[in-house]
Amino acid sequence: MGQHPWQRWLLLAVIGLFACLLVAGNLALSLHWIHKPFPGFFVYENLTVGPYALPQWTANGTGLRSLDRIVAIDGRPLVQRSELYEMVRSRLSGSTFRYQVARGQERFEVAIPSMTLSLNDWLLSFGVYVIMGLAFLIIGAAPYYFRAASPASLPLCFMVLAVFVWFETTFDFMTSGFLPKELRIFGLTLTPSTGTHLVLLLKTGTPLWRSHPLGLIVIYGLSVVLGGVISAAFAGPVETWILAFRAGYVYACVSALAFLVIVLMALRGNLPDLERSRLRVMFFGAVLGFFLPSLATVLNSSFQWDIPYNLALIPSVFFPLSVAYALLKYSLFDLGNALKRSLSHIALAALLLALYVALFSLLGPVAGADDAEPLIPIFFSVLVVVVFNPLLRWIERVVDRYIYRQEYDPEQVQTEASLFLRSLTSAPDLAEGFLQRVAERIGIETALLAYRPKDSKEYLTAATGPHELNLSAIAGCCELLADAALPADYHGVSRGEMTTDPRFQSKRDDWLRAFDAMQSELLLPLVFDREIRGFVSFGAKRSRREYSADDLRLLGTLTDQLALSLENGRLYEASVDALGRVEATNKKLLEMDKVKKQFVANVCHELRTPVSTIIGYGEVLLEDSFGGDRRAMLERLVNNGQELTQLMDNLLNFSRMEADTVFTQFEVVKLKEILEALQMMTQRLIRERPIKFRLNMEPAVETIESDGQKLQQILAELLTNAVKFTEKGKIEVSVRKIARDETSSVEIAIADTGIGIDERHREIIFDDFRQLDGSSTRKYGGTGLGLSLCRKLADALGGQIRVTSEVGMGSVFSLLLPLVPQELKA
Repeated sequence: MGQHPWQRWLLLAVIGLFACLLVAGNLALSLHWIHKPFPGFFVYENLTVGPYALPQWTANGTGLRSLDRIVAIDGRPLVQRSELYEMVRSRLSGSTFRYQVARGQERFEVAIPSMTLSLNDWLLSFGVYVIMGLAFLIIGAAPYYFRAASPASLPLCFMVLAVFVWFETTFDFMTSGFLPKELRIFGLTLTPSTGTHLVLLLKTGTPLWRSHPLGLIVIYGLSVVLGGVISAAFAGPVETWILAFRAGYVYACVSALAFLVIVLMALRGNLPDLERSRLRVMFFGAVLGFFLPSLATVLNSSFQWDIPYNLALIPSVFFPLSVAYALLKYSLFDLGNALKRSLSHIALAALLLALYVALFSLLGPVAGADDAEPLIPIFFSVLVVVVFNPLLRWIERVVDRYIYRQEYDPEQVQTEASLFLRSLTSAPDLAEGFLQRVAERIGIETALLAYRPKDSKEYLTAATGPHELNLSAIAGCCELLADAALPADYHGVSRGEMTTDPRFQSKRDDWLRAFDAMQSELLLPLVFDREIRGFVSFGAKRSRREYSADDLRLLGTLTDQLALSLENGRLYEASVDALGRVEATNKKLLEMDKVKKQFVANVCHELRTPVSTIIGYGEVLLEDSFGGDRRAMLERLVNNGQELTQLMDNLLNFSRMEADTVFTQFEVVKLKEILEALQMMTQRLIRERPIKFRLNMEPAVETIESDGQKLQQILAELLTNAVKFTEKGKIEVSVRKIARDETSSVEIAIADTGIGIDERHREIIFDDFRQLDGSSTRKYGGTGLGLSLCRKLADALGGQIRVTSEVGMGSVFSLLLPLVPQELKA
């Protein structure tokens, strides 16, 4: 506001001291009048009757009206007001006095008994002004005291000060005249000027003494001139003073009308949502608290309508209340909610009053005035109970439809969105579905959701419209919401609120960047377990209207449900994943059980075949009469015994590998010797089958540091398989050295022209107990442990086994081993 703190405090202290002195003097003066006789009416210093009266006062019903001039009392001409009051006080209360009255050119007499001014009379007539003056001053000075961001807080403070002086000096103005009459006169004439200054400042947003100094001089110059005319005419002809007096009230009414017109013109312009909502609240308060009271004073003073001033001015407190509330409230939605409630309840009061009048009109003629008097309150109370809530809801719907132009049914949107949020589905689907439903029903162009689940560092995001997801902007926005320390009942932040609310001042630029990055007009935090875990950003409406209080209430309620639903969706996803894993595990266990049974059957088969052969040949050899080739039978016995031995070795090695009791003994191994021994074994297995065997070994590979026994076992298994699955063609063993960076390896590749392996099965052949054909009637023998054991042994040697194959063309199994294992290097 362009003022130092000490200047603000000094001004407030001066206003406070002045107010205390004025109120104290007013109360002290009132004590001299309470419980004392008075004429039954009050007059100005120029002996014209004032408009301040109560229905029970004795002057009512005698024909005496406001602004009539008292010329004489009991035949004694009056020159000063004090003569009238002293004469009435000199006699007992209730004494009748005859007053000669002048009304224009007309002269007449009225007889009015005096009466005692009770405390109740004072409170209802002039005490109202004291209380309302204090209310005006306290309410109007609040924005200046609390350092509202708007520059209009200072003109509002001066306006309520003028009204305060006007109200507080009313009783003195009508009785003793201790204070200068100009104090009240200029309080009256300056009030419209300060109101005009206030509304122009609200419209332009810049101080008028900088932008329009001449206009400011004209505005306050009119008040000073009018006040001077009223003060000068006070001592002149009564008719002239009455004209000036009426002009003062007309000026106030015209200023109130100008206030409303300027606000309406501002509302038709392109304003931020928050400023538009503020002006609406002020417009409503100006109608109730500025225009209607000033219009009542004009109707009373100029057209002699019987409207008591003290009752007509009571609604005037709505004006400073609405302006102060609008200046101090930075929440767009608090302002909209206050305006909607005020409009709805005032409309409800008017309808109930009309209902009461209609009820009285219907029952009065039927039952008679005396009989209808006790019935009307009873019927009215019953009707209020029956129609209050439905009528209030209907009025609120009318306000939403025709004032806020609401284009959707909040209850329907909430019901539909809530049902969706209660559905069992994944968190991403919930986020996408929520944004689509809300944006479509309310008419929002773009929407963005970001949520960080519990115990997670990544954000779940969803968006509608042309949004580019910026993770850094999302994280920054979440940090801003967390650092803002918003109250628990704070549903969201609007762009307009963020630009004016002091709580966002320190990081306003960061907030603006966040709003721009997400094309946002409204940000609502997603809170779960008392922690802000994300937000929902809503862009502009397609209708280009601002968000209302009902919009925020609905979106706030839905986002509260959304946070819980997203957590439930995450848990649902986890449960579905867990169920999938359990099902996969069960499936794998069933499969392993099946494989185990097949393995047991295979082992039994592999054992039974050589054992049966050994037993059969042994029984034949035991017969003395056998004359066949004993040597061939013995060779068959040896071969079957070797097969049994190999099978037992495989089972033992596998059990040791599973129990992790196998130790690797690295030593220098002569690779050529191992391969030559395996060549002899392979040729013996081939026998007379049409298979050619070839060994290709690079001269550079002579030795390798490894476990010779395990290496021989791996190669023997691979060669045995090659022979087993090759009907004809060739089997080739290739040995070469591979140099990679700082390490060197040797590759031993065993290629065959057998049946080949489908690409889908190239990994499962290395599983435990796994065979492509596991049935007991399979064409090829084996237990399914060979390749699984080879891979485990290769891993133990620091190497690996690879396979390439094509169905019908053959396979190549490659064993890659380091020349020097890592254990030895270490």
